[in-house]
Amino acid sequence: MRRIFLDSSVIIAACGSRSGASHAVIVMAEIGLFKVLISEQVIEECDRNITKKLPKALPLLKQILSIINPEILPNPAIADVVKWEAIIEPKDAPILAAALLAQSDRLLSLNTKDFTPNVAKQSGLKLQTPSEFIQEIRSILTQEL
Repeated sequence: MRRIFLDSSVIIAACGSRSGASHAVIVMAEIGLFKVLISEQVIEECDRNITKKLPKALPLLKQILSIINPEILPNPAIADVVKWEAIIEPKDAPILAAALLAQSDRLLSLNTKDFTPNVAKQSGLKLQTPSEFIQEIRSILTQEL
């Protein structure tokens, strides 16, 4: 089964809208198309940002985490984070490190400012937005049907 690491931006967007690509990713995870991976930091960021910006969505966050049943990974050690700070913003290096340490198949994020094609190339990790991921799934399904 594919292992997909979700950045907090995807989960927060899914809490904010039931019609976007992020929500579609959650639905695909719910039906078991892939295993969701997140780190402790992702949970903390979701909780902090939703509490601050979308407080009415807090119950939805808990519901989403329950239905996708993510594998929650410990935050990476400092040594594992520091080596990525040369290619990505230091605040995002722990997310990249966690996704790489978990041997995820890809990392989904809405943060295209920091999770760039250059970061993907240098880290060897496939980085996609939820929309790009869904387009890839559609393409695969179209070829298969």
